[in-house]
Amino acid sequence: MGGNSTRRWRAARRAAALSAGLVFGLVGLGATPGSRPAGRPAASLRVLAGVPNDPSYAGSQAPYLGALNLPSAWDRTTGSDSVVVAVVDSGVDPTHPDLAGHVVAGRNIVSGGADTTDEIGHGTKMAGILGAVTNNGLGLAGVAWSVKIMPVKVTGPSGAASDSNVAAGITWAVDHGARVVNLSLGAPGDDHVLQQAVDYATGHDVLVVAAAGNNASTVPEFPAACRGVVAVGATDAAGRRAPFSNSGPWVDVNAPGVDVLTTGVGGGYTRATGTSPATALVAGVAVLLRAADPGAGQADIADRLRRSALGRGPVGQDGVDASGVVDAAAALRLPARRAASGPSRGAGYLMIGNQGKVDAFGAVGHRGDVWGDLRQARAAGLESRPAGDGYWVVDSDGAVAAFGAATDYGGLTAVQRAAAGAAVALRATPAGDGYWIFTDAGRAFAFGSARPAGDLAGVRLNRPVVAAAVTPSGRGYLMVADDGGVFAFGDARFAGSMGGRPLNAPIRAAASDPDGDGYWMAAADGGVFAFRAPYRGSLGATRLNAPIAGLANCGAGYLLVASDGGVFDFSDCPFAGSLGGGPSPNPVVAMAASA
Repeated sequence: MGGNSTRRWRAARRAAALSAGLVFGLVGLGATPGSRPAGRPAASLRVLAGVPNDPSYAGSQAPYLGALNLPSAWDRTTGSDSVVVAVVDSGVDPTHPDLAGHVVAGRNIVSGGADTTDEIGHGTKMAGILGAVTNNGLGLAGVAWSVKIMPVKVTGPSGAASDSNVAAGITWAVDHGARVVNLSLGAPGDDHVLQQAVDYATGHDVLVVAAAGNNASTVPEFPAACRGVVAVGATDAAGRRAPFSNSGPWVDVNAPGVDVLTTGVGGGYTRATGTSPATALVAGVAVLLRAADPGAGQADIADRLRRSALGRGPVGQDGVDASGVVDAAAALRLPARRAASGPSRGAGYLMIGNQGKVDAFGAVGHRGDVWGDLRQARAAGLESRPAGDGYWVVDSDGAVAAFGAATDYGGLTAVQRAAAGAAVALRATPAGDGYWIFTDAGRAFAFGSARPAGDLAGVRLNRPVVAAAVTPSGRGYLMVADDGGVFAFGDARFAGSMGGRPLNAPIRAAASDPDGDGYWMAAADGGVFAFRAPYRGSLGATRLNAPIAGLANCGAGYLLVASDGGVFDFSDCPFAGSLGGGPSPNPVVAMAASA
């Protein structure tokens, strides 16, 4: 789907009413945006923080807000005016009594300028759900009682928004101080421009939350299925997956999405149904987390949202467990996944999918990828420069792309490709001024300052080579086959192998111990085998959602990555995030780390 594709909001009374191929979202059901506001109480009472005095709370909101465990969360925090959440939508009505004082200046991406008038009411509904003025004796309660709402208008009266406008809206919000971005919109079909905008947001420590869609489908919708986004599905009043809600491994969490009371254009109140209001609820919880822990990064906030939902999965209409329902109080209690100390301030890691998408976590930056450039080949390997200021990507044909400070020293020729098999790894010299490309037939080709130390040309292999590791001196390397066989060249020392031993799962990755005296290899089931290297743990006895695809040394240990982007840290490097539960069309095939 290109930059001119549209993302449309529409009613979702039932899935059959949704237009195929257009974006979901919804205009609220029930009362219209101009209906009479909820009544005022005769007098205000002093109550616990967790029990707001808004008249609609007890009768209409308590069940679904209670499902998110918000009353307990509010006893910890009710938000902060320092947290800005961008509602990238149809605009917001700032004159609504339950929004007055919470709305800051925004942007009209469609026409330019600052006029964010909401013609269709969708954005005003999302704003009221996540951040209505609360405990004011009026109307309804928002998830975040204290928050600033930034309207970013990406659609006009038609209810449609181009991908380029949505991307521009995300970028503008990041540049103007948003800490959370709410995207209650989407459609099937990936688009690079959306991913670039999401990468820009997460790279600036901004959390992005997006609606999974209302097509009762498992087909990923975007931007929800973009890497780095918290994708939100919907549950019904009984706590089951709502019949219209999309689902699948790319959906991270769920929240109530049926008859959610909210603000309407013109001062009234209305209801909304769909994954759009569910997303606004989760965005509100994210505001609470950012208020309670201002130092937490967006990846940590996303991780806490996902972990809070574990074991709270609604059952879908097909009887299959879906992703869990967010628990706001549990998310606030969860400790951050931060290491007590890291090896350096520049620690971070990268991963690449087989279609060439690169994801960056921690201090290493995303500097580009080959997504959309691959044709017959697939991405095969990823290597970071030792300084962490660039990286290389190699595809299965042995073609190389260099990003950041990395230099392209060339790739395999057509003649080499025909004789050497498929490329499986690229490994850099210690100085980053050259590299080797290794193939599944056990061949090694040197480029730049890298020097050949031998290979397996003419050797008949029992199993294909799947991984390689270079010694810290750069004067030798290892090749590892998928049966655990190890082949050492140059100054690499043979310290043992799994060749000839029974394995529960094939070997998928290997890395050298930084002291140069040993190495690790990882199997698809998460088993780790250490040879003259410190054993830090493994996942061999753990049931994984996806097989392990990569291993990288970081500090005094190692990181594992699964094909779904889940990261498992057995190092002294800080955990910086993952793609666990993300979309499967681009399975991860390799990772690299910089300490």
